[in-house]
Amino acid sequence: MHGDQRIAGRYRLLERVGSGGMGVVWRARDERLGREVALKQARLSDAVSGRKLRREAQLAASVLHPNVVTFFDVAAEGDELWLVMEYVASRSLADVLSAEGRQPVRTVAEIGVQIAAGLAAVHAHGVEHRDVKPGNVLITPSGQAKLTDFGISRSVRGDQTVTDSPLIGGTPDYLAPEVAQGHPPSSASDVFSLGATLFAAVEGAPPFAGGNEFATIRRAAEGVVPPAPHADALAPVLDRLMSRDPAQRPTAAVAGELLAEGIGTMPVPVPAPRRGRRRRLVVAAVVVAAVVVFGAAFLVVRPGSGDGAPAPVLGIGVDPRAADPCRLVDAGPLRPFGSPEVDADYGNFDRCDVILHGDQQGGDQQGGDLQADVKVELEDPPAGGAAPEGTRTRSGPFAVFGEPEQDGGCVRLIQLQDRYLVRVSVDSDEGYSLDPCRVADTAVGSAVKVLAIAGVPARSTPLPEGSLGRLDACSLLAPASVSGAGGVAEPVKIQPGFGDWGCDWDSAVSGRAVTVLFDRDQPPDGRTGQLVRVGGHDAYLKTDEFADDTCQAVLVFRDYTDAHGETAVEQIKVVVHGDPPSDGLCAPVTTLAGDVVAKLPTT
Repeated sequence: MHGDQRIAGRYRLLERVGSGGMGVVWRARDERLGREVALKQARLSDAVSGRKLRREAQLAASVLHPNVVTFFDVAAEGDELWLVMEYVASRSLADVLSAEGRQPVRTVAEIGVQIAAGLAAVHAHGVEHRDVKPGNVLITPSGQAKLTDFGISRSVRGDQTVTDSPLIGGTPDYLAPEVAQGHPPSSASDVFSLGATLFAAVEGAPPFAGGNEFATIRRAAEGVVPPAPHADALAPVLDRLMSRDPAQRPTAAVAGELLAEGIGTMPVPVPAPRRGRRRRLVVAAVVVAAVVVFGAAFLVVRPGSGDGAPAPVLGIGVDPRAADPCRLVDAGPLRPFGSPEVDADYGNFDRCDVILHGDQQGGDQQGGDLQADVKVELEDPPAGGAAPEGTRTRSGPFAVFGEPEQDGGCVRLIQLQDRYLVRVSVDSDEGYSLDPCRVADTAVGSAVKVLAIAGVPARSTPLPEGSLGRLDACSLLAPASVSGAGGVAEPVKIQPGFGDWGCDWDSAVSGRAVTVLFDRDQPPDGRTGQLVRVGGHDAYLKTDEFADDTCQAVLVFRDYTDAHGETAVEQIKVVVHGDPPSDGLCAPVTTLAGDVVAKLPTT
């Protein structure tokens, strides 16, 4: 096997980055979707390795969560089987501890919240991980933590285990007492291992370390966890996670809540002072799958200059465009309301959706598949410092505003500490039986767990070059065009939207208004509107689609392949609002669409 070799006619090997007990791992490029992936190799002639890899793929494929390494595909090439998964530029928590020693309490709690969320998603799919340890926790340069390695996991529903060994599964230093005693692992033993992992992170060594493997297993079986003198406010939570009685341990989901509760009161880690000349830091991006990992330099610098440094503001971040709404979404807790599907490529760039599929009958959808849409959107602070509308409640460190169900839908607004908002809204098809406000509150709970760590997380990869998301919507129309062709009376008020991905022009002395809004969707067709040509571009005109008393022109900016491997488009909606009839608004919107086309860069 060598670099530049193509696997299954699709995956181009770039470099070998690791190896483990069941195979070799390569960084590769998916030439069909144009993205980097990790490929884990096993020879089918080795029946045990092939069987293990297939089982690992089946278990990993059942979990889709931002804090779990994502599985994509299984590819066969000759007598070799390849597991295709997310490429993660990171290093493991074990490498962090080896290089830096014990970590600050707040850092450990932040990691714990994320891994608990990932573990809860694993358990929600009826899977036990069975080997939670620092070596299977990955930390990306943006601070995201991911759980990996399903190599010895077990499906509770199918009683399917990846390991074929009758011996104790897992790593002795992190074993729950009941597992060390020979009892079957469970989700409760995963929670114990999570606690032991966090213990190791805050103390610099696992709770049962010392001596040979058999001595470690004996101490684990006794279940006497030593004190954690450096854990401070985290100590009571670790005690609960590592309770000797499995029945006394919280679930992974509750563990995440316990870990998140105290983060706001924990001191902010401060970088150690530099001594002498700065050394060049060479950062090597690595992929980490279910294998031994090679490290990449990783540094988290938080604001503050001493032990009394103020906690960072939990907000949108320095660059609103870098904020990732999909990092606030967790499909697992929404499973009781329907089969969830995360859609990161619909609507504007400030939005992420979870589509819930129900099996209720009576709808007009094909096959009776009714749907509910859970939208998470980022919004600018309210104008003039006003408070959002609705009844104010509290969730963690944030105010949440909401009202009872209206017209079958429900909206919640999370106000961040910098006054930016996270809007969570739920709407469903007629006939879909669910409580939309209960769904919204569940989604708010998931978002708050993430927000309580460091505000809205950044995108793991920036918007690509040539994306519509790199443009400024307000720059696409000149005020003269808006007041002339658009008919908006002067003085014209300009209101940019979040991330400059939308713009409104209106006037206090006119009933006319103009909107330009960026959007992502499936390629347009006849349902999108009447096809016309504007400035050499296709445009689709439709009245009363954006809202009543409007005419909308949709311009396709570029097409691309979305996360599901399907063709999607980035498009611009140009809308004129005014007095009816709406047909009379389509001539000015066509002219304005032509002005927008003239301002677009060549793609």
